[in-house]
Amino acid sequence: MVRASGFASALAFALLVAAAPARADVTVAIGHGSFDPAQVKIKKGESVIFHNVQEMPGGHTVVADDGSWKSPPLALEEKFTKRFEQSGIAKIHLEQHPHVTGEIVVE
Repeated sequence: MVRASGFASALAFALLVAAAPARADVTVAIGHGSFDPAQVKIKKGESVIFHNVQEMPGGHTVVADDGSWKSPPLALEEKFTKRFEQSGIAKIHLEQHPHVTGEIVVE
């Protein structure tokens, strides 16, 4: 009887874990002239992975327009992950190319 009880507990735990919603992180490619995609929608607690896909001496740096955060300079093929905990719209730009802009919509 103990075995059945242990099995039932393990099965219940496995079903609970399987039912938990998975995080859906989004990747944004960084180039000299754009973020791709330029706008992404995520839920609170999810992350955006910024991936530098173009060579830039000194790297590309992603900056929040409001100054609340910025990535380190990213060399070619480097990535930076930013988790967003508050709903709203985060406007961003590249430090090296201020005309390259984007936004993260956090629902």
